[in-house]
Amino acid sequence: MEKSTKTTSLSCCKRGWLGALCLALQPMISATAFAQTEPVWSDEFDGEQIDRSVWTYNTGGSGFGNGEMQFYTASQNNAYIEDGNLVIEARRENYEGKPFTSARLHTNGRFGFKFGTLEARIKLPKLDNGLWPAFWMLGDNYGVDGWPKSGEIDILEAGFKSAMEDGSVNNAVSGAVHWWHETGTWSDWLQASHSQHVVLADPLYTDYHTYRLDWTPEEIIISVDDTRVLTMDTSDPALSEFRDNPMHILLNLAVGGWNFVEITDPAQITADFPAKMYVDYVRLYANEHTELEVAAEDYISGDFGVLTETHPVENTLNWEDNTNLYVWSNMQDSSPVPFEGSEALGFTVQPGNWWGMGLLHPDYNLHNYKHGTLQFDMRVDSDVNIEVHMMSTAGGQGTVVLANGGDQYGLVRDGGWHHVTIPLSKFGGVDMETVQTLFAISGPAPASAFEIAVDNIYLTESTPLPAPQNGNFGIYTETAANTTAGALLEGQDSDLFIWEGTLNLAPATAATSAPEGEAALNFSSTGKGWFGMGFAAREGFDLSAFDNHEAALHFSMRTTDQTEFRVGLKSGNVQNIGQTWVTFAPGNDPYGFVRDGQWQDVVIPMSDLSGDLEMTDMRQLFQLLGFGEISDLSIDNIYLSGGASSEPDGDVCKPVRWKKGARKCLPIRGKKRGWDKGKPPFIAVP
Repeated sequence: MEKSTKTTSLSCCKRGWLGALCLALQPMISATAFAQTEPVWSDEFDGEQIDRSVWTYNTGGSGFGNGEMQFYTASQNNAYIEDGNLVIEARRENYEGKPFTSARLHTNGRFGFKFGTLEARIKLPKLDNGLWPAFWMLGDNYGVDGWPKSGEIDILEAGFKSAMEDGSVNNAVSGAVHWWHETGTWSDWLQASHSQHVVLADPLYTDYHTYRLDWTPEEIIISVDDTRVLTMDTSDPALSEFRDNPMHILLNLAVGGWNFVEITDPAQITADFPAKMYVDYVRLYANEHTELEVAAEDYISGDFGVLTETHPVENTLNWEDNTNLYVWSNMQDSSPVPFEGSEALGFTVQPGNWWGMGLLHPDYNLHNYKHGTLQFDMRVDSDVNIEVHMMSTAGGQGTVVLANGGDQYGLVRDGGWHHVTIPLSKFGGVDMETVQTLFAISGPAPASAFEIAVDNIYLTESTPLPAPQNGNFGIYTETAANTTAGALLEGQDSDLFIWEGTLNLAPATAATSAPEGEAALNFSSTGKGWFGMGFAAREGFDLSAFDNHEAALHFSMRTTDQTEFRVGLKSGNVQNIGQTWVTFAPGNDPYGFVRDGQWQDVVIPMSDLSGDLEMTDMRQLFQLLGFGEISDLSIDNIYLSGGASSEPDGDVCKPVRWKKGARKCLPIRGKKRGWDKGKPPFIAVP
């Protein structure tokens, strides 16, 4: 039966910024972009887990500029692989102060492209009312230029208010384009938009539909199946957002918001939960203009120069590529004698105000430097705290404080040049795949004026992490059988942190005496309304040997307290990503735990935990977190069991993507699976 469609213009439907106005444009007629018969890149979602070299997450409950009501997590509860699909699942559940959870995935820093035909085969949930699914793109210059100078292409959006009002919400597909309006003064944000939608005959939730972008230097065409949604001529010189930079992919399922959906009361969200958005594949076909950027195929390596003239480096910051050195406050240029070469950064800082300077530049993927070092030479004669910063687009900011009397990392404050070496793992929060600030320094107002100079700035590559295997790995245990694969050495490779003084650590009593050895951890909270602790690796551990179905996390625990708390593990740097928690709640304690004041052994299979973790980069090996107060909790004998050999099972080639011209598949972790959707067979990598 022939599908009937209706094409109309939407009012402004930007996912993001209040006050943005829409610029009405007429669709342009154009020839369809040339496309190949096989993709130059794809993710078929045929592995066991989401490919972390391609996808990462935006997390949090900020509303993302739209007043959205979900908390975006990086949990396998909200994004996972099932039967060859990526599934994004929105849930109605209270989490971190939000009434819903969901997921927002993106490829920023991992995969991007300029020009070509991008398509995804997607099945949407029932949208009425309040769900807002999207398949879209942002420019890779987002970190340095911001929105809307990054440009935005919305290939699929659905769930908008007017479609709810006219009863077409489950059939209506919207496409949109957003950019910087360089010549107008009619908007505070100088944002311009072109958007249209079509109404399909069949509901979007009954079957898969193919959402497609055809992109050339002159034109953007958005379509669903064989129905064109939007056409736009981008040949105007002012529309450089769609010619100058590669773009990355985003997939998300939002819930509510003052924008687009225009529902801000959770009680008015009437859609069924859990709501699932199924993505069968994402594929890119080349046209004659296509430029492809797959970070995993060409990671930067070797010493990386930021500001150095004599240190040998294999790669360096491109100062000619939109790189800016900002002096933010209370710093005047000086002319120091360089440590090396002919140039150095030198400043005079006056009393009475904070001070700071730093770089801003296009993102760099520094995947190979997560456990490397930041090196520089510094000259200073003040005892003021010096905060060293790195920042990322897809993560956050990390800060290391050089405090007089604290860890100076090699700095001596005598006015002479001294070499500073800071492990990059200390910059917690930074997504090393999207580093937009390689170096910045700031500090509080000094008591008197001082001079500071920096030179010879570079990064060194990661060194291998300890990788225990073939046995049990001890975290906090005195039993030799629990340390056959090694153990944490507190004060050497790890530390026990009590977060912000929220817990007292008491000596053992008759009631809390250790179930093994002589010591146990006996906690009571200090009245701050929350509590937490963790065993933090100073650098990290590769625990991939414990990523198997026989491995488990063990600990002994006792309490009579009725306060809810969580036990967790954390991998990587970025907040909310690589974090897993197990909730212990009165009346619903998992793994057989009973709050009777007796020591009990808790055993959690690692298969219940590892789906949210990057096991090759474990940073927090045991965590405790709770909200409220707790007066009686003891923990002991923490270890991992079932560490296997790291020897590979043989060459396994996964059909995840194709590199242009190579016709090879690239190996990733996971079991070998056959093709079930008419895809080509495995081709071994030589």
